Amino acid sequence: MMLSQFETDATRTRIEMGATLVSPGKHTRKAEPEEQPDSDAETEKDFNFTTGISSLHHMADEEVSSGGEKSTVEALVKPWTSAHSSRAAHDAALFWGTLYSPPAPMVRPARVLCVARRYNRKDKYVDFVGEYHLDLIQEFGGAPIMVPRTVGTLSSLLEYLPMDGLLVVEGNDISDDVLRKYQCSIPQRLEGEAAEKFASDTEFDISKDELECALMRFALMSGCPILGLCRGSQMLNVLRGGTLYGDLAAETGTSIQHLQPNGPTYDSFRHPIAVHKHTPLATWFQDTLGDEGGELMVNSYHHQGSRHLGKGLLEMACAPDGVTEAFYDEKYDPEKGNYVVGLQFHPERMLGDYPGCKRVYENFLRACCAFRQRADSFDQ
Repeated sequence: MMLSQFETDATRTRIEMGATLVSPGKHTRKAEPEEQPDSDAETEKDFNFTTGISSLHHMADEEVSSGGEKSTVEALVKPWTSAHSSRAAHDAALFWGTLYSPPAPMVRPARVLCVARRYNRKDKYVDFVGEYHLDLIQEFGGAPIMVPRTVGTLSSLLEYLPMDGLLVVEGNDISDDVLRKYQCSIPQRLEGEAAEKFASDTEFDISKDELECALMRFALMSGCPILGLCRGSQMLNVLRGGTLYGDLAAETGTSIQHLQPNGPTYDSFRHPIAVHKHTPLATWFQDTLGDEGGELMVNSYHHQGSRHLGKGLLEMACAPDGVTEAFYDEKYDPEKGNYVVGLQFHPERMLGDYPGCKRVYENFLRACCAFRQRADSFDQ
């Protein structure tokens, strides 16, 4: 297994303090301090637990030969450094190299970035990402990277890269200032009592908008997989040149209550959507729909929605009132790392409804892993 930065540093420190020192052509032991008679035994026990190697003291005086040629530490380290770029991975590779017995190179999990949402808990703000998202990313082999939505994060956003996938989920309406900054269409806004009705959604979170738009623009430019859910699908659409309804009820006169009031129906409410055949959504839910598409019953937590789809985006499903409920990029191919998908509903909150809900994430992570492999190959 690959050692974490903490385990690598801790083990290296123990070695330097009295376990084993290696110099070219010589194998020497440093005298152990009398006040720590068990330090080497403890090091040995720790090392065995974290690496599975039985002893620190089996290193040969001469270089290891392989196929008649001498293998240097650099040659032993190369498989690791070619697959990993972080300091922790580099130090772990050097450590294995000094033992002349490196394990097989490990493939790092796909890093899926998700900007946290702010929540007021006991008059203090807390950043969070729903565990449904985190669990599903991990279940299909990814590593969720939570990005704080604090003001100071933007200046250090590069520290959260590399990014193999971007998940943008629920949140407030996207602010006019940020939409204007990215030259996106600005929807109509509610005013007065109508705006107060959706106060928790119409209040802007500019820091979150800035971070997610910056990451999504970068993902679109680099070809990084994107899964946008609810608000995330709306952001994806406008960044591709599409437009939004500022409020579905006010602008369409729909009879479907797309945003349920807090109460017993908030999570249980479902409305039908018509899924178009020969689309990714139809494939994910094929065991429910068959080969010709059909109807799904989905949850709904939004008062805005996508109006006209942006460049290269194709509709996968719509509600009876004509509102687009799902779309995808025409270059969709998760096996090649191509995945740009927007869903207005929340599949992570419908896992008990349809087995296809998990396949949304499964194919997203498949694309993230393919993108990671392609991107990492550039470093080799």
